[in-house]
Amino acid sequence: MTLPSPRTEDASTVRLLGLAFAGADLVFEIDAQGVIVFALGAAERLSGRPDSGLVGRDWASLFSLSEAALLATLRKDLAAGERRGPIRVELAPRDQAGAPSGASLSVFRLPQLGARLSCALSLGAPSGVPAFSRDARGFTSPESFAASAEYLLDEAGRAGLVLSLDLVEVQGLRDRLARLKPEDAEEARQSLEAVLRADSFAGVGGAEVSADRFAVMRPSDSPPGRLLDSVGAATGGRERPQLARLSMDGAASSRNMRTMRVALDRFIEAGGAAAAAGFEDTVARTLRDSSRFRDIVARSAFQLAYQPVVSLETGELHHFEALARFSKDTSPADTIQLAEDLEMIQAFDLSVVRSIVRELQSQPKATRIAANLSAHSLMIEGFLEEMLGLVGTAPDIRSRLILEITETRKISDLDRANILIARLRKAGHVVCLDDFGAGAASLDYLRRLEVDFIKIDGRYIQSMTEGSRDALVVKHLVALCRDLGVGTIAEMVETDGVARLSRDLGVELGQGWVFSRPLEKPKWKPPSAPPPPARTRPGARDVWG
Repeated sequence: MTLPSPRTEDASTVRLLGLAFAGADLVFEIDAQGVIVFALGAAERLSGRPDSGLVGRDWASLFSLSEAALLATLRKDLAAGERRGPIRVELAPRDQAGAPSGASLSVFRLPQLGARLSCALSLGAPSGVPAFSRDARGFTSPESFAASAEYLLDEAGRAGLVLSLDLVEVQGLRDRLARLKPEDAEEARQSLEAVLRADSFAGVGGAEVSADRFAVMRPSDSPPGRLLDSVGAATGGRERPQLARLSMDGAASSRNMRTMRVALDRFIEAGGAAAAAGFEDTVARTLRDSSRFRDIVARSAFQLAYQPVVSLETGELHHFEALARFSKDTSPADTIQLAEDLEMIQAFDLSVVRSIVRELQSQPKATRIAANLSAHSLMIEGFLEEMLGLVGTAPDIRSRLILEITETRKISDLDRANILIARLRKAGHVVCLDDFGAGAASLDYLRRLEVDFIKIDGRYIQSMTEGSRDALVVKHLVALCRDLGVGTIAEMVETDGVARLSRDLGVELGQGWVFSRPLEKPKWKPPSAPPPPARTRPGARDVWG
C-alpha cells in the first residue's frame, strides 16, 4: 500500500504517517471502548483484512485470546502523555499458511485525543528481544527470569538507561485467591500478570517467585506508586502491596546481576520471614554480603587450616587438606555457597591456591596439600590457564598440590569437565572428586570423569557400623574404584571403630578428628601406633542393618 498523496491530504499528516511507518507495519487508533476508528498499513498481512475492514472492529480481534488481560490493562492504566511498549504479543491465529503469529505492540495516549489510544504493530519481537519461557498464566518462569533480566540489563546499558529490579509482595494473596471461585482467582492472576508485563521494560513481563511475591525489571525512573496501585486493583486486596527496589547500575551490571540472583533466591526460600523482615532488609543484607566477600577476596582476608589425611593401613601422613576459615560467626559452607551464587568463587579459588603455593614453597619437599577447587570455577573460560599459571614458575610444586573438585550444582558438561581434569593431571596435579555420593555427585561422574581419588561423603562414613547398609554401599564403591584404578578417601572419621571398619572395607585414606583436628600449620606428628589389624570372622557375610 502507499501513503496518501499530499494533494489530497495535509502534508504534515502524511509526514507524521511516514514517520510512524518507519517503525511499524500497522498504525491504528482505538476509542475508549477499544473499537478501531482508524487503521493504515499492512493490515491484511497482520490480520487477513484490509485497512477498511478493521475500522469498527474491537482491537482485541487482532490478538490471541490470551492477550485479553494485557489489552484491558493498557486501555485502563495508560495516563495522558504516556507510552507503553514495544510489548511482545501473540496475534489471533489464522489458517493461512505463513501468517505471522507474533508482533510488537506499542500504545500512546496523546493528551489532545482524550480517551483514544494511538497504537502501532510491528512484525517480530520488540528490538530483537528473545522469547523467554512463560508459565501457564504468562508469568516469566523463575528459571528464565534471571536470564531475561541479564539480557535487559545489557540492552539498557547500551541505550544509556538504568533499570531496577522491583520486588512486589502482595500479603495474603494465596489465602485471598483460595476464597474465590476458581475462575475468578484465575482472572485475578491473569490481570496481575498483565499489569507486570505492561509495566516491564521491553514488555518482557514479571516472574511469580512465590505465592505472593513477584519480580519485574522496570526503568529506574518509573513511578512505583502506579505499579502498586495497579497490582492492588488487579488482586482486589485492602492492604497496599509492598515494594522494594534494587537499582541496577549499568556500569556494574555483572555484579548487580549476581546480587539479584542471590536476592531472589533468598526471597523464594525465606517465605514468611521475608515478609516480616521486609524486602528492604533482605536486599540490603545481600548487598552487604556481596560487598563483604569482595573485600575478603581483595585482601585475602581468610585463614587456612590444615587437616591431615592419613593412610588407614599404616597411619602415616599422606597429605593435608587446606580448609578456608572466615570468622567465628560465619559458616565456611555458607560463605562458599554465597561466593558461588555471586559468581565470585573463581577469584576466591585462585586466592586460596596462591596461598597454598606460598605455603608449599616454605615446607619440606615431602609435604603435599590439597586445595578445594569449585567445579563452577573450573568450567569458567580461562580459569584453568590462570590457575596453572600460579605454579608455572615452580613446576615441582604441581605434584605436591592436590586438587579436590567440589561442586554444589550439577556439572552440566561432563565431557568438557573431563578434558579440563585431564589437563590438570597432565600438568602433574593429583585430582580428587570431593563429597562423592552427596548432591549431584553420582556414579555417572565416576564413569565419565577420570580422577585419581574420590572422597566418600561423610554421611556414609560417620555413623557406619559393620554390616550396615552404609557399610555395604562403601564396600562395593571401593571395589568399583579399585577396578577403575581410583583411590578412595573416607572423610568424617571420628572414632577408632569407624577408622578400622573403613580400612577393613578397603578404603585407603582417612580424614577426621580421630586422627587430628585442623591445624594452624601443615605440621603433624602421627599417632604412636596405627589402628589394630582387621579381624574378619570366619564365614562372615554382608547383611542389611
